[in-house]
Amino acid sequence: MAKGDVLGMIAEAEAFNKRITERVAAGFIPDLRRAVKCEYFYKSFWRDPHFIKLYLGHQVEIYLELLRNHGGGGLTVLDVGCGAGYISLELARAGYHVTGVDIAEEAIKIARKTLAQNTFKDGFGSLQYEILSLEEISNTYDVILFSGVLHHLVDINRAIKKSLALIKPGGLILCYEPSHNTWRLKDASQVALIRCLLSLTGYWYETDIDARCRGEDAFEEYAKEVYTEYVMERDKSEPAQSPHDNFTNGTKILRALRRNFQELDYRPGSSFIYRTMGGLRGEEERIHRIADALDVYEKTMMKNGYMRPNYFFFIGRKPGGLK
Repeated sequence: MAKGDVLGMIAEAEAFNKRITERVAAGFIPDLRRAVKCEYFYKSFWRDPHFIKLYLGHQVEIYLELLRNHGGGGLTVLDVGCGAGYISLELARAGYHVTGVDIAEEAIKIARKTLAQNTFKDGFGSLQYEILSLEEISNTYDVILFSGVLHHLVDINRAIKKSLALIKPGGLILCYEPSHNTWRLKDASQVALIRCLLSLTGYWYETDIDARCRGEDAFEEYAKEVYTEYVMERDKSEPAQSPHDNFTNGTKILRALRRNFQELDYRPGSSFIYRTMGGLRGEEERIHRIADALDVYEKTMMKNGYMRPNYFFFIGRKPGGLK
């Protein structure tokens, strides 16, 4: 591996170590079934267990559906870039034999601690966590999972080729990755309107956006800000998640996947709720009902082509024989 690649990985690991350490210190529990309210997150779905269920819970349901449909149960799964391990944990709870790997040492420490506290053991497969990069792995698996990871990689083609070598003949690659480059200003305009209406009724944390709804120019400017927020995955005042965040866009990722794997299923992920639900404020029952409505709206708009997704699911089979 080139020196620049090594230095890039070190910088990525440092960024994610810092990120997870801050979150845990603020009370974050990286377990979908034991999650708690955490005000550290001012706009993210991680703020409330109900929001987590709507977003990540749905994501896990899709993973399990795709694995059942195309692979079956009891498979060995390599979760690359597993972070604090919450997806790995759910797959193991569903009976899969999971190895979660990440280059961030602190994330793996926290993942191991969370696993040690797991009380949901009925039907549990197996789970282990290792501090490893994709390049350092030599074992083979039935499935490789990339859950929001490929867009951080500098050389997507090398990563996919390495994945091919680690997947057993007829095995699967499963991905959930951003497609921000295909999201549009008209999509952001819908989100801007939703946030303005929530603010005017007292249910959105940014009360100062009221003025953004009082003139065409002001609203248009706000819609552009929302667009940039989603494409960059951060507010304009926030630093990047990591040095290589959004290095590779969804079009390039999908092209590499389709070039190397037999596509079995492709479907849209979320469009906007993951950066809007967490901004809800107010009485719990009411904001949960609003979040439910936003979830239904998002799915309906995407199904009918009125909004584009910001993420996509992909599952493909390695050529060379069916499992």
